Amino acid sequence: MPKNNTTPTYEQLIDKAIRRLMLTITLLVSLITLLMVGTQQTINTTREARDLMSSLNQANIKDVPSFIQWNNTTTRNTKQPAFIRVTTKKATLTTATKTKQTIITTPSSKSFFTKQQTKLVGPLVYVRGFGFFLSYSEKDGHNTYQLWVSLRRLFNSLIILILLMLAVTCAALALGTWWAHRLALRLSDPTIKLLHATKYTSNNPDSDQPTLDVPASPREINDLGRAFNELLVTQNQRLQHERQFISDASHELRTPIAAIRGNLSLIKRRGDAHPEVIPESLQFIDEESLRMQHLIENLLHLSRADRAKLVLADQDLSLLMLSLAEHYQPSIDQPLTLAIDPNIHVQGNAEMLQQIVVGLLDNAHKYSPHDQPITLSLHQTAQAVELAVADHGEGIPDDQKQAVFQRFYRVDQSRSQAIEGSGLGLAIVQQLVTLNQATIKITDNQPSGSVFTVSWPISK
Repeated sequence: MPKNNTTPTYEQLIDKAIRRLMLTITLLVSLITLLMVGTQQTINTTREARDLMSSLNQANIKDVPSFIQWNNTTTRNTKQPAFIRVTTKKATLTTATKTKQTIITTPSSKSFFTKQQTKLVGPLVYVRGFGFFLSYSEKDGHNTYQLWVSLRRLFNSLIILILLMLAVTCAALALGTWWAHRLALRLSDPTIKLLHATKYTSNNPDSDQPTLDVPASPREINDLGRAFNELLVTQNQRLQHERQFISDASHELRTPIAAIRGNLSLIKRRGDAHPEVIPESLQFIDEESLRMQHLIENLLHLSRADRAKLVLADQDLSLLMLSLAEHYQPSIDQPLTLAIDPNIHVQGNAEMLQQIVVGLLDNAHKYSPHDQPITLSLHQTAQAVELAVADHGEGIPDDQKQAVFQRFYRVDQSRSQAIEGSGLGLAIVQQLVTLNQATIKITDNQPSGSVFTVSWPISK
């Protein structure tokens, strides 16, 4: 598979995610801080303006001297620059506050009051050349009191706060990037090791693979490593089975091939001088070629069964077994005894079910005496549907009851030489049983022989 250089690495993904997270958190905190500080300062400024306006109302200003007296005696609570205008019947009086400095101006020199004012939202106005102000106006009798409180210091404070937040954001991003880099390296190290092991496995598919050293943490990497080791163990077992399968198949095929070539050589060497050897050799060649044909057919059955994906359907197993028994009995010497309950149904594949029964009957026929019966039974219990084939042969030792389902395995190799077979029949049967969602077991038959039982569990 070609390497995709555009695909982000583990480190890049973590770095990107953490930078986004820290940027989002920093911006949210900054926004909330700005809103809280701005709101609080606006409230304080508004409160100070109201207090100053209340002081003007209580002063009962009528002329310049009273205005000057109020201007000199009042306590100025506004921390922001402010402009005040009082209009009486006799005059228009103005003053400006800048911290503690008090400036008394005349109507002809009031630059502030000559500038254009634009009303924005609520008490917020913009005075050209001076900036933003909170504007208030009240009327008391014949007097009109007007107050403008500058927001310049408020805006300056917010700008400083924004710059500070930007600096904090940049520092947080730098710290987050550094931390994400270290975290990604620590987390990706075991993943990289698994990747290298996977590449080695893919480049060496035919060799046994050693299991990996799995880190204890993080848990996800530990679980991944354990799963990968289980995969390696399964693969190694599969490789061993395949090697054994190839070896056994080669051995089984080598014998009939050698026999066929030997008899062909015999015909070539002695056929002309001794024509009587030809029919015997041809008979032997025919038997051995038939044996090879059966072996290859069985291997194909196993191959198909390994890859099979079935859709199971309801099958009348009672009728299927009765029909098979009727057609099978003429082909064997042993009597076939039936004990089949009627109307028993299972979920399965009809063709494979037939192969299972025929395979078990063939096995019983090969290893049973000619004068002993073979019993084919079918019944249903509260837990399962059970199909059984019982013979009266020599039986199977307990330590070999599971081994007989292995490919090319034969219980008594010396005795099996005289019995036709490849050692694949029961392996095929077990594979077909598994595909039909059933199980198979072997028990002893009394006084001798074996019982092969296929069971379908009954769902409750």
